[in-house]
Formats: sequence, structure tokens, C-alpha cells
Amino acid sequence: MKKTIKWIMVLAVLAGGGWWFYSAKIKKTDANEPTYDRANAEVKDLIIKVESTGEIQPRNRLDVKPPIAGRLEQLLLDEGDTVGKGQIIGWVSSTERATLLDAALATSEEELAYWEELYKPTPLISPIEGTVIARNFEPGQSINANDAVVVIADNLIVIANLDETDIGQIKAGQSVKVRLEAYPDREFVCEVEKIAYDARLVSNVTMYEIDVRPERLPPFARSGMTANLEFIIEEKQGVLVLPASAIQQKSAPAPSGSNEGSAAASPTADGGPDPDRRQIMIERMRERGMSEAEIKERLAQFAAGGGARGEGGGRRAGRSRGGEISYVLIDSGQSKEPEELIIKTGLSDGSFTEITEGLEEGDEVLIPRVNLGGGRSSGSNPLMGGVGGRRG
Repeated sequence: MKKTIKWIMVLAVLAGGGWWFYSAKIKKTDANEPTYDRANAEVKDLIIKVESTGEIQPRNRLDVKPPIAGRLEQLLLDEGDTVGKGQIIGWVSSTERATLLDAALATSEEELAYWEELYKPTPLISPIEGTVIARNFEPGQSINANDAVVVIADNLIVIANLDETDIGQIKAGQSVKVRLEAYPDREFVCEVEKIAYDARLVSNVTMYEIDVRPERLPPFARSGMTANLEFIIEEKQGVLVLPASAIQQKSAPAPSGSNEGSAAASPTADGGPDPDRRQIMIERMRERGMSEAEIKERLAQFAAGGGARGEGGGRRAGRSRGGEISYVLIDSGQSKEPEELIIKTGLSDGSFTEITEGLEEGDEVLIPRVNLGGGRSSGSNPLMGGVGGRRG
């Protein structure tokens, strides 16, 4: 009886070990199998823009100072009032006049009126046309020649700073969308008025100052407000796009008769891949559990098809510039291996890329998932960015 129980325990351990080995092998095979997300070509607007922050500041900020030291008798304007060039905005008594008037007031009202008529105050005059943005003194206060009684600004503009990597995309007259931090839901349109020639070093970054003029300054804008700016570099309405992660690139094959490339990188005489690439393909197919017969058949199909799918036939578009071909993966419907479809790309905002040739609206493509280990996967390829894109 004890012997029978012993054999039963041995068989149970062996069965458990076999099941564990089989399950581990299946999991390893499944982990090596490529997985894909699916996306469809869609029509949407693409906007390439450069973002920055800035501040509302007056183009010409002028401190109006009194011509003499003394006492401010009258101030005729308040903050927000408009003023014309040469307009009197206040009256100032010299120190001597202020002393004389105080003595006359102590005597009688008639004496004060006499000296006020005889000894006129000095006018405070605005030298420019603009808006009063600050009122620093009130009547009765003593002032000297260095005090700014009021501050006048001719026009309020937005001052932004861009680093040297973006400044090459900005030009005078370019459209800019501006939102203020205080009013994030109120957008107004501006245009680039001036780009500084002299750079400034800010936190070890080379920056250029840009003056942005509002087409119509909203009434809620105030000097010193923080603004968020979007410089519109390029814009296209209603174009066919794909997620940038769905688009991949490879080197274009050398033209027939060309001497470019080394012998090791050229296809073999039978049309198959070069030895290094052939060995990599064989190892990957073995990892997927394919038999030697299946591997041999797949290599023969590769040689007969003239290389990777999509290069020998099927739906085809032109090549990208720079000696590289852009392509997407599509479901072949006949095997687990997706088919490569060559496309042409255009504008990209970093998230979406324009498709100019090779796809139609609604066409489905496959996006390879990147295995991050531990059973996790990512739906986008971090090594594949948008094609033909600029800063978004």
C-alpha cells in the first residue's frame, strides 16, 4: 500500500512538472508573438504651431515727471483715461508758491485768492498720446523732479521670448493666437510685429524677444498680464491623417545598376536577403516555433517576392525624400504576418501625420506594440516619430 502511494506521488510530481514546462513554453511563445493595435485613416485639420509665454507691456512706457519740485495741486486724469499729446494733466506749485499760499490761507480767503491769481501754478503736460496706466500721486502730496506722477503707454503689445531653435520658423506678419492667464477662455488674434536681432541668455538658453501686436486689443487686457501664445507655422484643413506612431520608415533600395552599398548589404544572387539578414530572419522564425520546412518555404517566398511585402507589388505609392520609404502595416488577411504598404506623407504635428498618397479615408492600419516586459506592452513605437513633422 505504501509503495502504491509512493508511485502515485511520483507520477503527480512528474505530471505537475510537465504541465508547468508546457505552460511556460506556451507563454514564451505567446510573448514572442507580435501584437498590434488598429487605427483608421481619418480626415481632420492639422496645425503646426510653436507655443510660448509672454507678457502684455506698453510699446512706449513713459514716466511723466514734474518740471519743478513742490506740491501737486491738481491731477486731472485717472488710470485708464486716454490723453492727447500736449494735454495738461495736472498742476504743480513750486515750493515757494506752496509756502506762500499756505501763509495767505492762514490770513484770509481773499488773501489766498489774490495770490492764487497773481502766482500761477506750473502745468504738468503729457508729451505723447496714449493711455494712463498708473497714477502714483494724489493732490496735496509733495513731489520732486524725479517722481513719476503718472505713467502713460501709447499702445499695449505682447512681448514673447522664443529660443533659437524656434526663431527660424517665425517671420513678421505671422498670425498668433493669444490667451491671457486671467481670461483663458477669451482668445484674440495678433500678428508678429518685430523680431529682435540681439539675443539674450536666459537660464543658459539663447532667447530672442518678439513683439506681437494685437489686431484689436480686448478691453479686459491690462499691462503686466501673462499671455500664452501660439505661433501658427502652417495649417491645413480637412486632410487625411494617421497617428504618427503607425508610420514607419526604411531605407530605399539602390537603383538597378547602382554601385551604392557594400556586397554584404546587397541581396543574394537568388533574390533572397543578404546572409546577415537571412540569419536574423531564421532565428526569429525559430523563436516563433516554426519548423525547418516552414522556414525554408518562407525564405523561398521572400526570394520569389523580391524582398519584403509591399516592394514587389500590391498597392503602392511614391517614396519619401531623403532616400527613405515610408510605409504602414496592413492586415493581409491570409497569414499572421502583416503586409507592408508604401505611402507618401506630408505635414505632421507630432501626433498625426498627413497621408498624401497610398490610403483612403477609413482604411485600417496596424500599429506594432512594443513589449515592455512583465506582460506589459505599449501601443506606440518610441523609436518611430512623425514623418516630415516640425515642432508642435
